[in-house]
Formats: sequence, structure tokens, C-alpha cells
Amino acid sequence: MATSKVTLLAFCVALAVLCAYAGAGAAEVVAQPLRHSHRKASKTWCVAKPLANAAALQGNLEFACSESDCGAIQGTGGCTSPDSLLSRASVAMNAYYQARGRNSWNCFFNDTGLITITDPSLGTCKYA
Repeated sequence: MATSKVTLLAFCVALAVLCAYAGAGAAEVVAQPLRHSHRKASKTWCVAKPLANAAALQGNLEFACSESDCGAIQGTGGCTSPDSLLSRASVAMNAYYQARGRNSWNCFFNDTGLITITDPSLGTCKYA
């Protein structure tokens, strides 16, 4: 029991010394990210996970198109090729993700969505 108290006391003293030693320099390091928070975040996209099952992808496609613009995968839209469920679901999921503000939870889709920093656009299919 005494050893635990000594260890805790030593930890507290070490922490206090570290905080005193860091002084104003630590405040600058902590404040630095706040000064740059006005910068726009890097562009991200939402795509379907390649191993997602067809039923989940179909559900994602239907949901995303009911909540956002899926013109790119309909009719003469630029994303009609390649004509695969994975491709169409990815375009629809990304449309939903972009329309909702690119929040991580807007790409969850029951754990079948994946956020990427690499533009998935291909040929005439340009992701927003």
C-alpha cells in the first residue's frame, strides 16, 4: 500500500516539474492548432467498401438517392460507366456525404462506407 502511495506521489511530482519546465512554451504549442483552425480541411470523398455485400450496397444506393442528387448515375450522367453496383453505390454515397457536410458519420452506411483523401473520379465520372 505504501509503495502505491510513493509511486503516485513520484508521478505527481514529475508531472508538476514537467509542467513548470514547459512553461509558456507549452501554451504556444497548444494554441498553435487553434490559430490555424481557419484553414479549410482537405477534400475527402466517401466510397463503398470493396468487400461490402450486394444487399448492403443496394440499400445504400436507394437511401442515398432518396436523400441527395443521384443524377450522375442516372440517364446520361457522367458516372454511368462502369456499370457496377459498387461504382453506382459509391457515387450515391459520396453525393449524400458531400450534401451533408462531409462528416464521418455521413459515410458510415452500416460500416460499408469508406472515407478517402484520394479523388475516386475516373474518366467522365467526376466525384463532387
